[in-house]
Amino acid sequence: MNFSDDYVAIPEWILHHLRKYGNCCCGREIVKTIGRDRILQVLRKEGYPCILRIIYDDMFHKPRRKVKYPRNAYYILEIECVVKSYFI
Repeated sequence: MNFSDDYVAIPEWILHHLRKYGNCCCGREIVKTIGRDRILQVLRKEGYPCILRIIYDDMFHKPRRKVKYPRNAYYILEIECVVKSYFI
């Protein structure tokens, strides 16, 4: 059984928020079940080149040990914005 070939369904509300606002705050459970890298791969295939930011709830009291999916954090998907500037 090859897990990379399994179909991953991204919830429609995440795609809607990415389309409308350019970012989306999804929960820990969604990122944990799909996986960090896998959710970014699927969104890139859908046409949403995103980055995932994990921001702790309290910046000053980070956990002492490194946790892959921290409980007290916000999981924010943002569309990568490439700004091109032209000089005339």
